[in-house]
Order: sequence, then C-alpha cells, then structure tokens
Amino acid sequence: MHQVAPDKPPIQPLAHSPDRAAQRLGISTRAVYSHIASGELRSFKDGKRRLIPDTELQRYIARRMAEAA
Repeated sequence: MHQVAPDKPPIQPLAHSPDRAAQRLGISTRAVYSHIASGELRSFKDGKRRLIPDTELQRYIARRMAEAA
C-alpha cells in the first residue's frame, strides 16, 4: 500500500464531479447542474462522468465577484 509522506501535501484533483464542485462553491448540486445547463459553468464528460475543471470554478468565482462589485 502506498502512503503519502507526512511532509508532502496530498495531490489535488484538476477536475471535480458536480457534487464536489458544489461543496467547493458552497452551493447545491442542483445549482451546479443549473449553471452547467445555462453555460455559466463549463464542464466535460469523461466516459459517463461529468467533470468541472478547477480552473472553471475559479473563473466562476471571479465572474461572480466582478458582478458584485
């Protein structure tokens, strides 16, 4: 079994499932799917899985902050 060395941080995923994206954004999974459907959040399919790139979550937050300013 491979263990992570205590001095190294865990590797963070580059893309997230809608459930994980919702947790990261602090919104519901339903809202994530709504944002995907409206084009506000870009995503892609890998086989049967829907994934949202971490960079897209960052862009989404930046756009929301700009709208709030």
